[in-house]
This record gives sequence, C-alpha cells and structure tokens, in this order.
Amino acid sequence: MLNHILFILFLVSYLAMIIMLIKGMNPTLVLIGIGILWAVIGGIGPVGILNDIVGARITANASALMTILFGSWFAQVLVQTGVVKTIIRSAVELGGDKPNVVVVLIMIVVSLMFTSLFSIGPVIAVGVIVLPVMISLGVKPRIAVVAYGLSVGVATLVNVSQYAVVRGIISAFVDDIPENFGAPWTPYCFIAFGVGVLINIVGVLLTMHFTDSKKRVKSWAEDLDDDDDEIEFVPWYVCIATFIPVILVIVFKMNIFPAFILSGLYAILTTKIKYKNLRPFPLLSKTFQQGFTESSGMVMYMICTYILVDGAAAVRPIIEESIGSILPRSTFGLAVMIAIAVPLFMYRGPIAIGGAGAALYATIASIGAIPLQFLWMLCMVASGIHYGLDPTNSSNIWTCSYAKVKPLEFIKTVLPISWVYGAAIIGILFIMHG
Repeated sequence: MLNHILFILFLVSYLAMIIMLIKGMNPTLVLIGIGILWAVIGGIGPVGILNDIVGARITANASALMTILFGSWFAQVLVQTGVVKTIIRSAVELGGDKPNVVVVLIMIVVSLMFTSLFSIGPVIAVGVIVLPVMISLGVKPRIAVVAYGLSVGVATLVNVSQYAVVRGIISAFVDDIPENFGAPWTPYCFIAFGVGVLINIVGVLLTMHFTDSKKRVKSWAEDLDDDDDEIEFVPWYVCIATFIPVILVIVFKMNIFPAFILSGLYAILTTKIKYKNLRPFPLLSKTFQQGFTESSGMVMYMICTYILVDGAAAVRPIIEESIGSILPRSTFGLAVMIAIAVPLFMYRGPIAIGGAGAALYATIASIGAIPLQFLWMLCMVASGIHYGLDPTNSSNIWTCSYAKVKPLEFIKTVLPISWVYGAAIIGILFIMHG
C-alpha cells in the first residue's frame, strides 16, 4: 500500500515538473529539485543525497563533464577559424535562390558539422547564420527552426561528446558500457544517422510543400556578409578539421581529449597558412576561454540531469512493484513500446533518458529480461530522438526564441517528422541488435 502511495507521489511530482518546464521556470532548478524529491521518495536520506547522488555522481562523471568543455572549445576553434562560415557559405551559394535546395543543403551540412560540434555555443553560432538564410527565402520560421533542430539532433547519434555524456547518464543503472566510441554502437549509429538525415529532409520538404507560404525574396548574401570578420574564408584542407575528431576516435581508437586537441591545433595552424597574420597562441587562449565560458551553463545543466536520473533510479523499486508486471519482457516489445510512445520524449517525459524515463529504463534493467547491451543502445537512441524533439532542450529553446516561434507551433511541426524518424531508427536497432 505504501509503495502505491509513493508511486502516486512520483507521478504527481513528474506532472508538476512538466508544468514548471512549460511555464518557463529555470530548468536546472526544476531538475535538481525534482531529482532530490525523487531520491527522498525512494528512501534516500540527506547524507545519502549529498554523498551518493550529488558528490559521487559529479566525481564519477568528471570525464563526461570535461568532454563538454573540450567539445565546446573545439567548436569555438571551428567558429573562430572561419570553418563554420565557409562550409555554410559554400552550401548556400550552391543552392542559389531555390528554397528547397538551400534547405536540403543546409540540413546536410548542419548534420555533418554537428557530428563534432557540441554545446549551446555552436548551436547559436551556426543558427544565427542558417536561420535568417532560410527565413529570407520564404521558409516559415517554424519550419526553419525544425529543419535546424532536427539536423542538430540527428548528429548526436554520431557525436563522440554526446556519447560520453549519455554514457554517464546510463551508468546509473548499466555498468558495462564501452568507454570509447566504437563497436557495438558503430556501425549502427552511422546507418541510423544516414537514415535519420534522409527522413528529416523528406519530412521538412513535405511540410514546406503542404504549407502555404509566400516566397520573400531577400538576398541571403546580406545575412552572410560580415566584413568585420578577420577570417572570412578558409580552404578545404582547413574545413576537414570538422571530421578529424570522429576519425581519430573511431578509426585510430584515440582518447577523445587528445583527439579534440590535435584537431583544434590542426584547424588553427592550417588557417595560419591562409592568414599569415593570425596569431595561434592568442587564438588558442581565446577559444579555450570562450568555449569553457559558453559550456559552463551546460555543465551545470548536466550535473542537474545526473541528479534527476539518480533520483529516478532511486524510485525504481517503487515503479517495479507498481507497474513492473506490465513492462515489456522482450527486445521486440520494448522497441515497439518506445516507437509508439515517441511523443512522450517531450518535456522530459516517461521515456526520456534525461528525465523521468531514467526510472523506467532502470526498472527494466533490474527486471533482467532485456539484454543490457540492447537496453543501453536503446537509451543512446532515445537521447538522439529526444534532442531534436523536446521543446525544453536548451538548443530548441534558443532557436524558438530567436525565430519567435511558439513552443506549440514547434511541437506541431516537429512531432510528425520525429515520430517517423524515431520509429525508423528504433526499428533498425532491433534488426541489427535485437
């Protein structure tokens, strides 16, 4: 009887979390507050909360938090050396004044760039370029925001920084996850990435086709011109720095930190070949400072997420006793359940790994009927779906605010595409590893 009462308290607190997030309350405060409340509901005392949830989790995930910092630094290197602007400028020039072509090229380029770019800083740096371009060609703001958000989201499947961060979250209930980005996550993630990019592009183009919009002809070149920038264009051999970290980590099995350092140094030194007056050491210092400063908020956000996930894991025995008997006992049943429930990723819902879903996955792990390898890979997939779909995600909050798109408009536009995309990559996971 007591467990059922505690389960009801858990559900009420979860609904309260959704309401607070919808009302725009500070996400970090909401997450840490609800996480501590769930820990209390799960029977953990004050000392346990401070030592085992707050202290121990920060210590255990120090590597993941440092990955955020170094990933943000590398992203700043690509921005400051002109790599980002060069790649986007080339794609837009190739598309000309044809909105459909420009949108397709932008989505492909953004998806590829964010396999290495990470954190909110690069999202803003790229967004202030590509969003005005799409909108100036007559693409409705809500569609432009969705096209951009989905492209950033699908890239997380292949992003080595995102892998490290999500691995830290999942480690609360699954220990045996490879530390380095590789098998068995690859080659699945690359197949899912390719399928996801294709589905997202088709979905956005169909949405544009069935949406009544008037083409506003405005030269996108105005949005790209920035004569004040010291670095306006870099050669192709500098631009390949974007993909060097992924290659070093996957092909050469290099640790993620030296992979970022070598890739960043390559970008800076090759840029100096084109711009003789570039000063590498000041640029190195500047990008470190800006990257670490911009990512500090995300580090705090992830610490709060870890606390929320640990709090959810503490409620696992209560959930197992209340609804454990109706949870899927096979990989097929679990895959179907998550594919059908894709809308529940929104607002850190009951299947979102960075939210209430942690309790669900922890419960499934404790039951022991689902192979842990399939479970943690499904959690990685869930993170990739959640990133582009949830309006409370920091990147989606910024893009909607920048383009003046209301959350409900964003949801109505992104949900159909994300649902198909999510079901597809979950289906691929079951075929390859179920």
